[in-house]
Amino acid sequence: MSYFKKSYKRWLAWLLLASVFAVACGFLSDWQFHRRADRVAQISIVENNYNAPPVLAQKLFGATLPVSKMLWRPVVLYGRYLNDKVMLVRNRPQNGQPGFEQVIPFDSTIGTFLVDRGWLPTGNLQDSPDKNPLPSQNAQKITVRLMQSETSLNRQAPKGQLAEINLANVSLAAQVPINLNWYGQLVTNNTTKLPLQLSMPSTDEGNHLSYAIQWILFALMAFAFLVWAVRKEIEFAKIQADPSHKIPAKRKTRAVLDAQAEDSVD
Repeated sequence: MSYFKKSYKRWLAWLLLASVFAVACGFLSDWQFHRRADRVAQISIVENNYNAPPVLAQKLFGATLPVSKMLWRPVVLYGRYLNDKVMLVRNRPQNGQPGFEQVIPFDSTIGTFLVDRGWLPTGNLQDSPDKNPLPSQNAQKITVRLMQSETSLNRQAPKGQLAEINLANVSLAAQVPINLNWYGQLVTNNTTKLPLQLSMPSTDEGNHLSYAIQWILFALMAFAFLVWAVRKEIEFAKIQADPSHKIPAKRKTRAVLDAQAEDSVD
């Protein structure tokens, strides 16, 4: 009893610390669960829309649809490229290789849309592609997957290049009034001719679920360690009060007993 009178305040402090740690772990675990939920929602959109049959763009833009029904959806546009407004988007690696993406405004029957025609590798001798082939400027039909404007990074880029596909910035740089909500990634099934078609986005969930569970385990381990430490100190206090006190022997598991039995036979 005297042991508890002397040490209960210290162990209450440790209990409070363990509780604060557990609460922090709980918040971090919840954060990872939310990140996983967001990632699962993104994957669901890709799986539902990426390989959907192409539809005329005016059918989607003529209806009030949520983003989840439009993002990555293949649509058909009729019009022509404005090749004199071509630009390159910097820092766009593909399959582990550095490169650029070629973007050109496309003057269609339902307005001007920015089209990302695909990926170009960085040049061998300069920080730009060795080749930047342009499409025909004749009237044509193209299929693109709808993408949303990217967030502006507020970074400078050389003339004719972009730091990101922020449609407001692109419209200002190209001096062309384009759709400011959506642009299109060109669908070509092209694997050899530049620019190369962009890769399908990853559908990997990542490690969010395992991280969420780990934070829960860390919270439980904090209390388990606290209980273990209290028990050890109680045993130490009993030995100090009574030198003849013996620590209870640890109960042997079935595996240990079997191993001892085999050793005795040998």
